[in-house]
Amino acid sequence: MKNVYNIEPNIKHYGCMVDLLSRAGRLKEAEEMINIMPMKADVVIWGTLLAASRTVGS
Repeated sequence: MKNVYNIEPNIKHYGCMVDLLSRAGRLKEAEEMINIMPMKADVVIWGTLLAASRTVGS
């Protein structure tokens, strides 16, 4: 995003990525995404991961 469109990703972009990874069952990668975000994860980000964990069954 940054290189091609010169758009700095914000927390909503990271939230979408966490949601997509989580729904695909890639919970470890979603957690890693949260850990490398340049901003502090909020309740929505953690809730997204938690909800997907329950759905996936991990």
